[in-house]
Amino acid sequence: MISRNIELKGHIIDSLILPRVFEKIMDLNGEFNVIKFDIGKHKTDESHAILEVIG
Repeated sequence: MISRNIELKGHIIDSLILPRVFEKIMDLNGEFNVIKFDIGKHKTDESHAILEVIG
C-alpha cells in the first residue's frame, strides 16, 4: 500500500471540506490517520489538519 500525507487548512470544518475528504477516502476504500489537527478557537480562526492517506 502507498501512503501520502495531505495538508488541509482554512475553514475546513464549517465549509464541510474535512468531512468530504474523509468520505471520498472511504468511498475509494482507502484509509486515513489524523496526524495533526488544530481547530480554530474563534469564528475567524482557521483550522489546520495533516492526514496520512493510505490506499
